[in-house]
Amino acid sequence: MSAKTELSKREFVSLMLGLPAAAFLPHIAGAQSADTLNIAFMADLQSWDPTAVTFPVGQSIFKCVYDSPLHWSSDQKLQPRQIASRKWLDDANTRLEINLRDDIFFHDGSKLTTEDVKYSWLTRKKDKRLAIAGMLQDLMDVEIKSPTQAVLVYSKPSPSADFYLGFLGVYILPKAYHEKVGDEGFLAKPIGAGPYRLVDYQRGSRIVLEAFDKYWGGAPAIKSVTFQVLPESSTRVAAIESGRVDVAVQLPFREAVRLEKNPQLNVSMFPQAEIYMMQIPSYVDIYQNKDVRTALHMAIDKAALAKAFFNNLAKPLQVLATPGSSGDVPGYSFPFDRKKATETLAKAGYSKAKPLQMTLATTNGTFPNDYEIAQAIAQMWRQIGADVKIEEITIAKYMELNHAAKLPGIMLYSWANATGDPENYSGRILNPALRFSAWKEPANGERIAKLFAMKLGDERLAGYRALNKDASDNSWSIPLLQPVANMVTKKTVSIPTYSQGYVLPAEAKRTT
Repeated sequence: MSAKTELSKREFVSLMLGLPAAAFLPHIAGAQSADTLNIAFMADLQSWDPTAVTFPVGQSIFKCVYDSPLHWSSDQKLQPRQIASRKWLDDANTRLEINLRDDIFFHDGSKLTTEDVKYSWLTRKKDKRLAIAGMLQDLMDVEIKSPTQAVLVYSKPSPSADFYLGFLGVYILPKAYHEKVGDEGFLAKPIGAGPYRLVDYQRGSRIVLEAFDKYWGGAPAIKSVTFQVLPESSTRVAAIESGRVDVAVQLPFREAVRLEKNPQLNVSMFPQAEIYMMQIPSYVDIYQNKDVRTALHMAIDKAALAKAFFNNLAKPLQVLATPGSSGDVPGYSFPFDRKKATETLAKAGYSKAKPLQMTLATTNGTFPNDYEIAQAIAQMWRQIGADVKIEEITIAKYMELNHAAKLPGIMLYSWANATGDPENYSGRILNPALRFSAWKEPANGERIAKLFAMKLGDERLAGYRALNKDASDNSWSIPLLQPVANMVTKKTVSIPTYSQGYVLPAEAKRTT
């Protein structure tokens, strides 16, 4: 076993010991009727305003309550949803005509129209605190032609604009209701136009939904859905193994493998439309040193991580794109070389005798094996001369710190990209104009702005591939793995899997 491609047995054993035991399992009703569904979920919502946050984990719940204008399929094809059709009206890609379905109702019985679109996407985006202000930053006007037809007018060429109509933060809220009750009233009693309406919410505990009988797609077969908020992954394991929930998502990989032997359960494991990466904050002084960044990147044995935590099903990444996607760079690789990493860190003035003092932030149980992967990487960095403090933070805290440019150090994060397009990988991860970015290099802003304005085609993709290669060469961010997601269900439950990690109860069925 080569030291350059695998962890030693001692390293592997040390990483796998001491993992958290199953936590106390809160009370969850055990008996299930044919039209109910209990889901062990990994996080609560940050906000009930779906236009306020870019929170990939919460999209399953947002899609239940609000639906979405367009919908990305598991194979990353953009499909009609609330928007029945769309087309560009000009060659410059500044005027996009959209046509809504004419049978969409909000949960209060009012009809969804283009007035609601204009309010949600244009009026409300004036509040720069809302995520939609960033997602639709170039949207200049919404010209209403009829209750179901409007033209989205962009301030500059925006050939990929429709990508975002099925992505994070871009939802349609009820204008009349929101104006009547205000922000606080809406957060206290949110309504949307999705297949389910909210009937009970206990923060940090559970979200109870009821099927909406006027949903344009027909009332779902599953009439009552409860998302049990169980951040501790071992608690989700215990919940599904005991039969007290019907569905559990994002379990530790080793536990999902073990549960494959349970005759009462179905286990699905599938590649995610996400990348595990290390976000490096340019505003933390030590990371301005390229030798420091290069050494940390070079010290990570990505193949060993894939083997130890995903049984080689996860794919090591060389750039900020999933293997085989349009932003991937065939033939390119960033080397793993522990000896050279030690020498490079020494050039920056750090060694085991004078270690680099650093913080590695990570979630715990939000993404498969997140905390354990952070532990493994910290150990790899200690071997080259770093003194690593692991800081466990929640997704909500990460969002707060990252958006305010206050991350204390490097952050292990799983970046979701329903579209698969490189604009939503490096185009946003490295764009200093956006709050999602941790590495805020001004030159990248100019470069990415040009890519954003380019027509879809080979030249644009070549530009993103060049950006991706430069990003890895300079270690502005460190790509790690394309992770493998999992969903475990009772044998009596059938629910589709999505590479985006969506759990959509409206598409679920109970079988006998």
